[in-house]
Parts: sequence; C-alpha cells; structure tokens
Amino acid sequence: MAVFIPEREGYGEHEDRGSRFLAYVFHAPDEETFQARLKELKLEHPKAGHHCWAWLIGQGYRFQDDGEPGGTAGRPMLQVLEGCDLQDLAAVCVRYWGGTKLGTGGLARAYSASTARALENAGRFEVVPRIIFGLSLPFAQLGLRTEMEALCPTAEFRGDFGNEAWEGEVEMEESQWLTCRKLLDEKSGGQQLWQLPGDC
Repeated sequence: MAVFIPEREGYGEHEDRGSRFLAYVFHAPDEETFQARLKELKLEHPKAGHHCWAWLIGQGYRFQDDGEPGGTAGRPMLQVLEGCDLQDLAAVCVRYWGGTKLGTGGLARAYSASTARALENAGRFEVVPRIIFGLSLPFAQLGLRTEMEALCPTAEFRGDFGNEAWEGEVEMEESQWLTCRKLLDEKSGGQQLWQLPGDC
C-alpha cells in the first residue's frame, strides 16, 4: 500500500471581513516535530489573535481552537486533513482579527478554506519503505555485491573489509528484498550471508 506525506510545507490564505487566516500544512512524523514548528509560528506571528491547529500522526489525532469558539477552528482543520490521502501531517492556522465577528459558520469556513489551500500547496510525496540488513561477503563471493547492485540499483552498502570478508549493512527498498535474499541464498554455498535486525 502506497504511503504519501506532504512534499513540502504548504501555505494558504483566506480573508473575510478584514480577518486574515494564514494556514501552514507540513509533514509531522511525531508530536515533537509539530510542537517545534508551532512554537516557531507563534514567534513569527506574535501579534496574531489565535494560533489554531490540528494534526494526524500515525493512528492518533488532536486539534486546538486556541480561544476561538469550540468547534470552529481545530475540528474543521482536522476534517480537511482527514479528507486527504496523506499521513503524518499537521496544520497551523494563524488568525489576525479584522474587527468584525464572523459567526461560528464563518469561522469554520475560513479555517477550512485556508487549510485546504495550504494542503493543496503542500503537494504529496510517496514514501518508499526500506529495509536494512547485515551482510557478510567472504572474498570468494564478493561478486555477489555487483549482482545485488544490478538487481537493486538504489541499494546502499555501508561497511568495510575485514580479514576474511566484507562486513557491513545494506539498505534497500523493501520491495526488492525478497529478490535480493533469493540471490544470496542461492549463491551462498550453504552459508548464512545476511542477517535482519533482531535475528539471533
């Protein structure tokens, strides 16, 4: 199953009767990343009346109205995030008061609209799952590395030569692992050349 996250931080604006709503949507792999960006935005917009937010991280979610009437800011923002196919993302919307009350419906529309524009601006990036495994290649079998590189051109090899073998780890796309494992097992001469993390 494909996994998508925001490609970059998106920005979107909405204005209604003098009030300005500035929304930012960004990748948040954990709550610490979100809190750090929220803190930065509060410093960037110290005169804003509200800094409302919502996030979806893993299977969890949270939202905050930051002084706006309950249900008019954070929840509408969260609903916009839930309606996209991205994972691990957050939205912060900064409001500058324009002097005229918008009502609960007006507020919900404004927070939704600015967040939707920021989300569209953020784009989407597909995350390709990768796997890391230990590898020991005796000198007589070093040719296997060349074969692995041909099969899995995006693989990364990290290691060094010891007295009798090349020892290190390999990182590659998860979808290529079974093909690579089959190659190693077929040409191993009965030896266990690879080891997954946690294997004894």
